[in-house]
Amino acid sequence: MFSGILKEIRSFHKNDSGDVVQTAILTAVFAVMAIGGYLFLAPRVKNLFDKAGSELNKGSSYKY
Repeated sequence: MFSGILKEIRSFHKNDSGDVVQTAILTAVFAVMAIGGYLFLAPRVKNLFDKAGSELNKGSSYKY
């Protein structure tokens, strides 16, 4: 999957004609990948912060 995308990027940079449609397609592919990565990682990152916050709350009752 990624090898085809990388091949397209390389051929795009070798060809300086700068086709607008090709640029739009590449931008859309990167946007979809970024949104997919966000949707995949956001719950996991939120869980990590929630877990860290709950551990910090447990420590607030500690008496020195």
